[in-house]
Amino acid sequence: MRITVEHLSWGVPGRTIVRDVSLAVGEGETVGLIGPNGSGKSSLLRCVAGLRTPTSGLVRYDGVEITSWPARERARRLAFVEQAADTDSDLRVADVVMLGRTAYRSRWRGPDANDRAIVAAALDRLDLGGLADRPWKQLSGGERQRTHLARALAQQTSALLLDEPTNHLDVRHQLDLMELASRTPQTVVVALHDLALAARYCDRLVLMHDGAVVADGPADEVLTAPLLREVFDVDAEIGRDSLGHLAVGYR
Repeated sequence: MRITVEHLSWGVPGRTIVRDVSLAVGEGETVGLIGPNGSGKSSLLRCVAGLRTPTSGLVRYDGVEITSWPARERARRLAFVEQAADTDSDLRVADVVMLGRTAYRSRWRGPDANDRAIVAAALDRLDLGGLADRPWKQLSGGERQRTHLARALAQQTSALLLDEPTNHLDVRHQLDLMELASRTPQTVVVALHDLALAARYCDRLVLMHDGAVVADGPADEVLTAPLLREVFDVDAEIGRDSLGHLAVGYR
């Protein structure tokens, strides 16, 4: 699924948070949104997900404006995972993941064998099979994040939008998650703070500052010392680690 953002702006009274952003994400591409806190990454992602209404501009999926889709159709086409999704319920892990199948069922039909198989596969993919019956309130922050990611996978959408998905995850699960994002046939837009992860796993990086896009391209074109100084106010050295991955060091 192709995603096109055209001259999108969004803000609150007295403050513009996203400024005239245009970008295109190709089918199956993994694009990383990077930038300092307050640069507009999360707000842009929520507009792309249809959770906020732009003050100007529009978002298209395969040429169709997102506003033309009813909620059920949107849930079948794109999944969104926010930074700190929470719930006070006593649902089990498997129940939370099963919520990803809601858009495929009528109001009166419960989960069937196909739904249960899809949920089991999503749990296994996020290393949660052994926690399927654990109550939500007993999960760690990282386990909750992985559960919401499994719910998004269970939606079986063409597009996956992730807002800081590696928050709360240990190193192993950060790498597993980004490997999944980079290899899935879905179109992925992911907001990240970790520049090394973004460079390693994303096909393209979009650097935001003060609500606007200041660079868009391959990691080695976006992660340059002058741009990092301008946007993050840091002196950086760009090189390669022993495995050949782009590395960013700070002085």
